[in-house]
Amino acid sequence: MKYAFIVNPASGQGKHDRGIAADIEELIKGNPNRDIKLYYTRGETDATYLSGLLAEEAAMTGDDIVIFACGGDGTVQEVANGVYGHDNAVLGVVPVGSGNDFVRQLGINKGSGKRYLNLPEQLDGMVTKMDLIRMSWIEKGEEKTRFITNGINIGFDGNTAILAHSLKRLPLVSGTGSYLMAVAANLAGKKGQKLRITADGKNFHTGKLLLATAANGGFCGGGVQSCPNADLYDGLIELLAIKDLPRRKFVALFPKYKAGKLFSIRGVEDIASYTQAKNILIEPMLAPTMKFVGDGEIFETGALRIDVEPKAIKVLVLA
Repeated sequence: MKYAFIVNPASGQGKHDRGIAADIEELIKGNPNRDIKLYYTRGETDATYLSGLLAEEAAMTGDDIVIFACGGDGTVQEVANGVYGHDNAVLGVVPVGSGNDFVRQLGINKGSGKRYLNLPEQLDGMVTKMDLIRMSWIEKGEEKTRFITNGINIGFDGNTAILAHSLKRLPLVSGTGSYLMAVAANLAGKKGQKLRITADGKNFHTGKLLLATAANGGFCGGGVQSCPNADLYDGLIELLAIKDLPRRKFVALFPKYKAGKLFSIRGVEDIASYTQAKNILIEPMLAPTMKFVGDGEIFETGALRIDVEPKAIKVLVLA
């Protein structure tokens, strides 16, 4: 088995770069009989290209390879897209980004994912297969696709993530701090969306809403458990929509929503809808396009088709 660590120097505002690189170099020195290498990305999509190239090179020599995404959810998404289609390649995760939501769902137990910072333990992890979400849309007359590992957020959650993406570039603003600031700003403006959502061919929602989430994993926004029933291995997409509602009411609901207990509130079915599906279509109704985030990365498309790809890639997990 070969091991490759791909470090995104920009993840976590760059503050984890030197620390994780030093840890990897120490791992290499402590395991002279293992084939372990360290790589850095220089820009967007580098991790996708590099992981695909590493998987192909390993396949040519008949080797399996674990490719670790050292960064946040965006880096994990990039490496997953590179690993896809290579049966000899395994996705690994070292969570040194700002949100690190995907890793909270990885393995058997839900949690912070801090165990995945233990690199020696990771070398002895277990390999299993997990689902991916395939996004498809038309851009300039051409079909585009992208695989998502964790989830897609539109409306309040998406707008919050988009604003937090900008705020975390400011000096002295942490990843968590940027998210909380963005929550406050979006509560003040309370921008939602007007969408038509179809799930497995049936109408799920038409009209205004505060937010919509199509998820593979259960967390977003640095620990908000928006979809507590999510399972990376069940061949289903979680779909949640919260209708447009007064700001004061949403503020009251937010603690339960964050804790994954939204549907424990009596009467919440009047303002929130939830289902599981294999195919979802989301269409903007106010404009030709809509902005949203997929694994924390910003996208803008017209109609968006979302399909589950069951057991699409191999992933390294800790029991």
